[in-house]
Amino acid sequence: VGGAFAIALAIGGAWLLGTLALRPVERMRQQAAAISEHDAETRLSVPSTHDEIAQLGQTVNALLARLQLALAQQRAFVADAGHELRTPLAILRTELELAARPGRDADDLRLAIAEAGAETERLSHLTDELLFLARHDEVDATRKRELQPLHPILERAVTAARVHATPRRVDVVLDAPREFAANVNGDDLRRGVDNLLSNAARYSPPGSTIALSVEGKSGALEIAVRDHGPGFPAEFLPHAFERFRRADSTRARDEGGSGLGLAIVLAVARAHGGDAEAFNCPDGGARVLIRIPRDQ
Repeated sequence: VGGAFAIALAIGGAWLLGTLALRPVERMRQQAAAISEHDAETRLSVPSTHDEIAQLGQTVNALLARLQLALAQQRAFVADAGHELRTPLAILRTELELAARPGRDADDLRLAIAEAGAETERLSHLTDELLFLARHDEVDATRKRELQPLHPILERAVTAARVHATPRRVDVVLDAPREFAANVNGDDLRRGVDNLLSNAARYSPPGSTIALSVEGKSGALEIAVRDHGPGFPAEFLPHAFERFRRADSTRARDEGGSGLGLAIVLAVARAHGGDAEAFNCPDGGARVLIRIPRDQ
């Protein structure tokens, strides 16, 4: 009888202790189940016991904070994209409405069509950049990489950049040893370099030179573009690689800049396991580089 009573007491005590111990877990489960995308700032109540359950609550709260940040960035990206798309669409609509008015002569119609075509091209370019960034936000953004020399990729980028730089009386030179090779996606790397050269050509003064170089440093390759323009504003540098950030909003927009060029550069660098950096040079101008792992 005494043994049976002891067993029953032990079972009841174990059940009671288990219920009390797991009560914080149940409370956190209910709180987590009630969180939606509209309650991004909600956090779980973490007990002050400093045990494994408290650590679990802290881990979940840290996860919620990361998800909140990602959601905020995604919402900001969508809002910025909508804002950028609105301007060329409004201009395109206005030009088409003016072209449809009666009494327009042939010259007016040609001008309207030319303006509409320019805005359509801008829309196409912006959409292409947005799709590129969306693809690189996915996990498989680094697929289709292979070990290949960098010189042919950079040489083609310089040749293409000269088409736009020459009318501005700006020279583009390449300093890249032929022996450097890396495990890269050639198309993506070319796109990142194209953006660097395009930005440099946009702000380089007539008669100056843009230098594209490659250096090997402590297991990494640095692909850098150096110009002799006005450089970056000091307040812009910490945000240089953020999406839709412009060093000069009015001028960049007028010249076709979308504020996504450096964001694409960073996306390409990170997709290859590297990083990007931008800074002003002491003797004037700016230098922006893509740093990727070096393959021997």
